[in-house]
Amino acid sequence: MLWVMAGGGTGGHIYPALALAAAVKTILPDVQIWFIGATQGLEQKIIPKHGYPLLTVSSRPFPRKLLSPTSFLSGSMMLYGIVQALKHLRGLRPRVVIGTGGYASVCALIAGKIVGAKVVLFEANSIPGRTNKLLAKIADWVATGFPEAVNFFPKGKATYTGVPTRSEVRDMDRTTARKTLGLTESELCLLVFGGSRGAQRINEALWDALPKLLLRPCLRIVHICGSQWEQEAKRIREALPEDVKGRYQPFGYREDMPVILHSADLAVSRAGASSIAELLVAGVPSILVPYPFAVYDHQRFNALSLVRRGAAKMVLNAELSGERLWREVFELLDRPENLRRMSEAALSVAKPFAAEEIVKRTLSLL
Repeated sequence: MLWVMAGGGTGGHIYPALALAAAVKTILPDVQIWFIGATQGLEQKIIPKHGYPLLTVSSRPFPRKLLSPTSFLSGSMMLYGIVQALKHLRGLRPRVVIGTGGYASVCALIAGKIVGAKVVLFEANSIPGRTNKLLAKIADWVATGFPEAVNFFPKGKATYTGVPTRSEVRDMDRTTARKTLGLTESELCLLVFGGSRGAQRINEALWDALPKLLLRPCLRIVHICGSQWEQEAKRIREALPEDVKGRYQPFGYREDMPVILHSADLAVSRAGASSIAELLVAGVPSILVPYPFAVYDHQRFNALSLVRRGAAKMVLNAELSGERLWREVFELLDRPENLRRMSEAALSVAKPFAAEEIVKRTLSLL
């Protein structure tokens, strides 16, 4: 039996697909798994490292205004991508195609329906995009990352499962993680990151706040800034006084996020669904800064879902500054009891076995 995972472009689409693939191999060791992604995207680097074969299709995002001049080009590229996906799937003859997001997954899901595979759509965010609302009409089942998303799909077709996360996030423990990073018991760890590509506004606010944040002698800052800002972050680090320089640790990208997450006492992050899911599983209190240009403002609604449950605070992108950042961070670090309650709330709403649930429910379709 062969299953296809389709998705890519960003880590938020790739890592849930990898988590699902790992769950399939655990539950059904003999199943073959192939990936379909875009010709350009992070999947080109990440998927082969995990040992899965990757096929690609051409894809191009549709403009927000469907009648814009680029709509014809996007539509033509999409049709070509569906033809490519059909060619791939007719050769593979999969029983299941699961789409985790990105325009390459649209091509694969449509092609999967044509070749007679069971089609499962995963919607990670609290507000589904228009493409996934349309794809739900052909899907055999829809899994959602947030409970609020269920109501956007046909009644009885969608189920709240949570976002699939890597088992390494679930299995890592705080003691091992902090020992790996060389953190002492008295140190506090602030994790700042903006998703797989980084976030300029968060980076700049952190850099403005660094002098005041580093006045706290027990605070270490792990900053995942995105590869395009890595050199700037290192330049800023080198300009810091020698006695505090070692407590600011910038990286363009880190593969060992389970270690980083479980070491953190507090995180500042965008509100992408995968980032949120991993923060919840690791029980990390967070200050979420939603990306303001996300479709339907879905990151703000993702963040609000956690705020309502007491697991996070939210600062809007336009309101974020260096001063606002250090005040929000210190307000939480100065109140350990609040941090503890937020951590407990995060763990209470986490879905550490979301991948396994999606695989088992998919099996029931066969």
